[in-house]
Amino acid sequence: MIRRIIYVVIAITIGLTPVVHLNAQTIEPQYDMYTDPDHTGSHPVTELWVANYAPMSNHQRIMIMFNLEPYMGGAIDSAFLNLDRFFGCPHGDPTHTKIYEITEPWDESWPENVHISHGGTEWASYTFSYNGWHEIDITSLVNEWLDGTITNYGLVIQALAGNKWSKFYSREASSSVRPYLELFGYSGVEEKNETVTQTLKVEMGLNPFFSTCRIVVPEGTLVEIFRVDGRRVYRIQNTGSELIWKPSESIGSGIYFIYATRGEQSAVGRLIYLKR
Repeated sequence: MIRRIIYVVIAITIGLTPVVHLNAQTIEPQYDMYTDPDHTGSHPVTELWVANYAPMSNHQRIMIMFNLEPYMGGAIDSAFLNLDRFFGCPHGDPTHTKIYEITEPWDESWPENVHISHGGTEWASYTFSYNGWHEIDITSLVNEWLDGTITNYGLVIQALAGNKWSKFYSREASSSVRPYLELFGYSGVEEKNETVTQTLKVEMGLNPFFSTCRIVVPEGTLVEIFRVDGRRVYRIQNTGSELIWKPSESIGSGIYFIYATRGEQSAVGRLIYLKR
């Protein structure tokens, strides 16, 4: 078996001490819906559909908007749109999509058979190939919204031509399956001005990782690894320049956070582990 290693160099930042399981700012949609110009009738309010398959007249697009007013003027290290897919093409065909920024105001009274206008910049591309949770990196778009470069009217998810259905839960569905946006490393205006970062760099190799994670931090750094629910699964005081984390058999696939502290300095790294 080829040994797969993720290299993580954690930047130590002065002045901020994030709490691992609270590091992500989680926001549910203010509005979400899908548009379908080919079919009349009320759409399922708890569902979001996307497709672009002419033989079946399926040209659905998903619209989502998050209220970012409390975060305006700040900046984030990363932002991820999370969607729970419950249905895909019965033949197993994936749905290849692109994400664009919406360029006009709307709410959920928008006509269901009219596609909304959007910009020409492709902020993300993503392929939905299985049912369950999907995480889409939209960091660049969110930072453009936060600094006011682009007005936040939300985003539209559009399938490439020839792609069949993927269906997701909407904000009106059960709380455990609703879409949400995660903001990591948020700093407000004052924090951005006062934060001083040392010369260490943040570099990510393979992510997700499958068996072994190599973590590079300064000597004397306390390294702890947590699940998303805040439960700690690993802890070590680093005595060299690096350490190797090999998850035990009891640890399952998922998102994990590396919390590194040295004196009054701290930093957080984010990993995805796919158990084999």
